[in-house]
Amino acid sequence: MKRLYFKFASFCVNRYIKLAYDSILLVASGYLMIKKSMDFSISGWLLNNALHQSGVNAYVYVSAALLIAAIVLKLFSIVVEQFPIAQFGKVEPEEIADCLSAMNKEVYGHISKCSNGPIDITKLNEQHSFDVNMRVITEALAEHIRKSIDSIKIKRKDLFISVYRYDEEKENLTYELHYDHRRDLVKSKRIGISEDRFKEYESVRCFLENRSTAYVHNKKRYSKGSSKRYKTIRHYLGCKLETNGHVVGFLNVEFHNNNVFMDEEEMQDFMESHVYAFKLLYEYQYLKHNFFNKFSNFNENWRVA
Repeated sequence: MKRLYFKFASFCVNRYIKLAYDSILLVASGYLMIKKSMDFSISGWLLNNALHQSGVNAYVYVSAALLIAAIVLKLFSIVVEQFPIAQFGKVEPEEIADCLSAMNKEVYGHISKCSNGPIDITKLNEQHSFDVNMRVITEALAEHIRKSIDSIKIKRKDLFISVYRYDEEKENLTYELHYDHRRDLVKSKRIGISEDRFKEYESVRCFLENRSTAYVHNKKRYSKGSSKRYKTIRHYLGCKLETNGHVVGFLNVEFHNNNVFMDEEEMQDFMESHVYAFKLLYEYQYLKHNFFNKFSNFNENWRVA
């Protein structure tokens, strides 16, 4: 029932549908005023100048049906505007808790090794499971999104998530991983921020326009980066990943096959409520990864110092 209400609500608030029924109601109200003030009947005029009685009857039936439909749609749109359906609900942050638990175990492992005696500080980087942790976070984010949207059943194929690492010196976004990793849907493994062929990408536009997030509600505005995904995409969310004021990566989330959000404002609410917590987990991994990388060149850096 909730899914049916959502579909009908989405139909009613569509701008073209709203334009149609508002126009019908406006024309009908104008005709009633003219008929009342000037005693003019369009059915009588048609009967005398253009149509036979059967044609006039058909015109009256069609006009009445359109008017009734416009009134029903208008009333329902008012109800939807006053009582909008919640596209996504609150869910227990089990996936976030699992990610934090895994990270805490990793930190505990580092502490345990340090407590067991002298260690080679240059090999600490080997103990940091960056790739594994990034995969765990991405899988957890996908599962959390699927659980949080209860109006529509989101299947694995209906969701695409990708993470890119940002190289500030080269001004490149380099592919890190994606969900569902079993499906090969990534076309651009390297995205040059300053290259013209990528300038319409939402991630690139965030850098060029100095924005932190990107939202695309209408797929027609989405850059056709991959023909496979472009055929089914419905919505897009994206955000920069930052640590200490520096951009370290970019997160992309795409919804396919189903219309999930009514407008961009709902997409923003969803990003803030359900994606930002995982954004922090990604940023933490990049911060820890850069921290441990410093130890791999510890001897050289120490001699220079």
